[in-house]
Amino acid sequence: MTKVEIRGLRKSYGAVEALKGLDLVVESGALVALLGPTGAGKTTTLKCIAGVEKPDSGDILFNGESILGIPAWRRNVAMFFQTYALYPHLSVYHNIAYPLREQKMSKDEIDRVVKSVAKKLRISHLLDRKEPSTLSGGEMQRVALARTLVRNPLVFLLDEPISNLDAKLREEMRTEFKRLHRELKQTIIYATPDYLEAFAVAEKVAVIKDGVILQYDTPINLLKRPKNRFVATFIGSPTINLLRGVVRRGARGWEFSTSGLRLELVSVGGAFSKIYDGLEVELAVRPHDIILGEQQNGNTFKAKVLAAERLGHETIITLSLGEVELKTVSKGMRLYKYGDEVSISIPGDRVILFDVSNGEAIH
Repeated sequence: MTKVEIRGLRKSYGAVEALKGLDLVVESGALVALLGPTGAGKTTTLKCIAGVEKPDSGDILFNGESILGIPAWRRNVAMFFQTYALYPHLSVYHNIAYPLREQKMSKDEIDRVVKSVAKKLRISHLLDRKEPSTLSGGEMQRVALARTLVRNPLVFLLDEPISNLDAKLREEMRTEFKRLHRELKQTIIYATPDYLEAFAVAEKVAVIKDGVILQYDTPINLLKRPKNRFVATFIGSPTINLLRGVVRRGARGWEFSTSGLRLELVSVGGAFSKIYDGLEVELAVRPHDIILGEQQNGNTFKAKVLAAERLGHETIITLSLGEVELKTVSKGMRLYKYGDEVSISIPGDRVILFDVSNGEAIH
């Protein structure tokens, strides 16, 4: 197993600075997701690790040894792209066997490895298929992945590996990647723009934007304790509610007020060591943390329903509190209609405050 360390990695393409001193440590045998929007630097990071791109500065280490002086073909890194690029003139078996033939492996050993990997990926029945073009999208994906796995690399780099699949297949393959990681026990770095995908497969997630990692943490910490506004808004569906207002010292502790709405922060008053009376902030609260109905320890308000999106397993409800709009989520199918009046409660310990000047979380 291989520990991967990235130190101060920088890479530019002309005037575009793709990586800006990126730092990341992936422990040996870990499955880590690199999560960020298009253009954040995910693919460039993977290419630098693989040796496809040469960084302008910084270092990349495998088990404490720099690999920058090692050419790509000697790094023993397997990179799997979102485009499968199967060889159309080769059968499924020979597509998977191709990297092993290039390594001059014996015919018997090739046969053993190909069949073993095909069994792991549940595609043994496809090995005799002559034309890869006759495979479904999910089957092509597994064949391409098998061609990557047979190499037994030090590190797996997966670049949006399931973005081209439909929703059902994506769900199946997320489970498949988790199973494979348990069996292979190898280091995997998985790049994706989809937070649900990242949370489903990875033990830790590195949120990247504009070539810099903003937060490297567990999924639960990214949801509940984001370090800045971008992390908070990029993760979660529906998107986190944001309200701009002012913190005031109230009779029972700190309060947040905006557009006639006043919300007590009593239960977390001691945690906010960097706030002061009159501080302008953005208050964030996740839709799932807003409770329909009155709660003894919550801030309770009357609100009007603007819209209800019934998704089967849950209903997303858009609410109006005077000039303020909020979204909340209720389990199951709720038959609310426009104009209905409801009570909601916002627990004071479920909110996050961000500094308006820099977007950083206030603790």
